[in-house]
Amino acid sequence: MEVLGSYWLRRILARIGTLTAYEGQDTRTGMPVLILKGAEGEPLKGEGLLAPLEVLAEEGVWVLEWPLGAVPMAQYLGVADPERLVHWVRALAGILGRLKEEGVEVAPVPELCLVKGKQVWVGGAGLKALSGPPEKALCALARALSADWRAFPLREALEALEAGRARLEDLHPQEAPPQAPPPQEARKRLPVEPAEEPPPPPPPPSEEAKAPSRPRVIRIEEREEPSFPVLEPKSPSRGRRGLLWGLLLLALALGFGLFFLRPRPSASQGYVMEFRTDPPTEKAEVVLLEAPEGSRMVPGRVLLTAPGRVAFDQKGVYRLRIRVPGREPVDYLLEVPGPPLTIKVR
Repeated sequence: MEVLGSYWLRRILARIGTLTAYEGQDTRTGMPVLILKGAEGEPLKGEGLLAPLEVLAEEGVWVLEWPLGAVPMAQYLGVADPERLVHWVRALAGILGRLKEEGVEVAPVPELCLVKGKQVWVGGAGLKALSGPPEKALCALARALSADWRAFPLREALEALEAGRARLEDLHPQEAPPQAPPPQEARKRLPVEPAEEPPPPPPPPSEEAKAPSRPRVIRIEEREEPSFPVLEPKSPSRGRRGLLWGLLLLALALGFGLFFLRPRPSASQGYVMEFRTDPPTEKAEVVLLEAPEGSRMVPGRVLLTAPGRVAFDQKGVYRLRIRVPGREPVDYLLEVPGPPLTIKVR
C-alpha cells in the first residue's frame, strides 16, 4: 500500500488523463479521504461539493473530505434503484446548475461522486480534467447507473437536456414560497338587547278555593315492610375469595414466565455481508474495531477469515481491521447493509 505524506493510498478509483483519484485514509485520524493526484486548477467550495482538507499545489495533490458512510456512485453502475436515482439526478442538477450560474462548468463522473442514502456530493469541482458541458455528462451518468434506461422516469427530460431543449433548472425546480392565508372576514355580530323579564305568574288558587268542602277520606294502605323476616344473601366465604386471588396470581406468574422465556432472535436474522478475496486462494483475517450505537458485537473480536460471510446485528458503519499474513494491516469503514466487499491482495 502506497503512502503519500500522512495518507494511505488504499485503491485507485479512476484515471482521467494525467489525473489519478485514490480512496485514501488519514493515518492520524483513521478517517477516509479522497486524494486527487495530478490535479490542475483551484478546488471549489460550496453546498454539495466535497470540501478540500489539504492542497499541495507544487505536487498537484488535492485531499478532499470523504463523508463517513458515503460510497462512490460507481458501485451502483447498472443496478441503481430508480427512486433513489431520481433523487440523485435532481440533486446533481441543482449542484451543477449553481456552478454554471457562477461561470464554472463541471462534467461529473460516477467515480468521483459520493452518495449516502439520498445525499450526493460532487468531488473534483474546479479540476481542468472535469471541465465540460454538465448536461451531457449528467445524462451519461444517469444512463450508466440506471438498470432499465427505457423505464427510467426522467429519461425523456434528460434526453431533452442532452439535446439542448431543456435546462438544468427544469430538473431541479425551485420550491414556491408558501402563500399567506387569505385574511378572514370579521365575524358578524348580532345585536343583543336585554330582554324584559316577564311578570311573575299569579299564585295558584288554594285547594279550598278549587273545590267545595267535602268529607275527608281515610285510606288504608299496605305496609311497606313485609310481615315475614327478610334474609340477606351471605357474602362469599374467605376460602373462596382466597382461591380466586390464588388463580389470579398464578395467571400473572405464567404471563411473566412466557414473556421472559420467549425465544430470542438469533444472530442469523441480522444483516449478512459477504467478504471475498482476490485471488480467492488468499486468506484475510477481519477484526472488529468499532461498532455503531445499539450493536451488541464486541470490538476486538475476529469476525471471520475471508472469504466468508458475517451477520451484523445493526445497520450503520463498522470499523474493521483486515490482516493478511506478510502485509501491514489495513483499517476499513464498512457500511451495513451494502454490496459484497472484495479484499484484493497484491
